[in-house]
Amino acid sequence: MSKKEKGEFGYLKYKRSFNLLLTIIAFLIIAAVFVTGLIIFKSRNNYMTLVATVLVLPGAKIAVSYFILLPCDKELYTSVEAAKGELSALYDVIVSNNKKPIGVCAMVISDNTIIALSHDKAPDKALFETSLKEFLKNDKLNVTVTLYTEKDTFIKRAANMA
Repeated sequence: MSKKEKGEFGYLKYKRSFNLLLTIIAFLIIAAVFVTGLIIFKSRNNYMTLVATVLVLPGAKIAVSYFILLPCDKELYTSVEAAKGELSALYDVIVSNNKKPIGVCAMVISDNTIIALSHDKAPDKALFETSLKEFLKNDKLNVTVTLYTEKDTFIKRAANMA
């Protein structure tokens, strides 16, 4: 699988595969450290067990990032590409703010409007819309931001924007 850039379709799928590889490597290292301690000291009560236990924390963090990334499907990508016309689109985006990140499957952007389709069935719509508006206001851009949860409604709106 080739490397994908942020905002490109397939980015989260690539990132998820990469995180799976990192998770496997991390837990293999943890197991190797633990087993090495057992072989050398013939007991679980040693410093190697302590090191292996501490290494579980970063390994678990990598594993969590594997499970929370939900990539978009190809069908959505083709539907958005057909509907958006000449407008710009971003895919597999995670929008950060001061409370919690929000996963966005697709975004269609015009001069004064941004529409987005969320991965979640019950996203914090107000948080997403206000945080993105505030971020863009810092660059002196005044846009309308709308977050959708239904694919068909999003596709229709994208077609109307085009």
